[in-house]
Amino acid sequence: MRPTVESAWDLYKELKLPSVRKPKTDIRVWEMHIAPYLGAKELDAVRSIDVLRLRSQIEAKQLSPQSVHHVLGLLRRILRKAVQWELYQGPLPIFEMPKVQNDRTRFLTLEEAAILLNELKRRSELWHDITLFALSTGLRSGEIFNLLPEHINLLAKTVAVVDTKSDNRVVPLNDAAQAIAKTYLARNTGTYLFTTIHGNKIQFAGKLYRGVVNSCGLNNGMRDRRQRVVFHTLRHTFASWLVQGGTPIAVVSHLLGHSDIKMTMRYAHLAPQQGREAVTYIDNYMQKFMRSTV
Repeated sequence: MRPTVESAWDLYKELKLPSVRKPKTDIRVWEMHIAPYLGAKELDAVRSIDVLRLRSQIEAKQLSPQSVHHVLGLLRRILRKAVQWELYQGPLPIFEMPKVQNDRTRFLTLEEAAILLNELKRRSELWHDITLFALSTGLRSGEIFNLLPEHINLLAKTVAVVDTKSDNRVVPLNDAAQAIAKTYLARNTGTYLFTTIHGNKIQFAGKLYRGVVNSCGLNNGMRDRRQRVVFHTLRHTFASWLVQGGTPIAVVSHLLGHSDIKMTMRYAHLAPQQGREAVTYIDNYMQKFMRSTV
């Protein structure tokens, strides 16, 4: 019997799904969107037109571009693994993926940051300190929660960010971040720098942080989820404040650990004065030269 898309899924479910962050989501996507249309189809009979028709079907359900991207992405991963595991030889069909505008651009004002920090301090010293550390360093949530004591260098006032989604880097600690790091190093029992009250690893910003954000009204009237304040907003705030303060984009890119400076260019519009100062410098430089030659 020739292998079908469903048999490839069964193998994918057995070998790959246990390591996926949200396996239940993939299972639901398979059951609701892929299995009814392509599950019984033989692998070597799947054509690009089938993928296009599947996309049309899910778009007709008025799913968001992100959801459509997720469905097609799961199918593509299943088929790629089927080729890798020699269930069939391919070739893979062409996947015309929807364009997803998923970039978050919201950042906190100084007033909003103060409101958030004050309310967090009232409810949880730990989450106040984590939030202030994030605002002071621009680290991703996973980078913060994976910090070990040896990653902090109090003498050099730096934090080493390792085993991250981009290249390893060293980020300077300002006075606020330095004080927080020193406090938690003194309390540390040999595990992660920041832990729960029970000493367990923090996996993500949970109900307490989200609850404080909501109680502060930071998401009131925000229907576009990209404009909603989440923990990652602290990273955008760090970058936005730096750019507004005149820090060169290249320096901000390095501090953020962006693999491509194009990712950092989203903040360039926050510092139009830098462009004006640059061209004014050229004008003054040329005029000075012209006067010296007269």
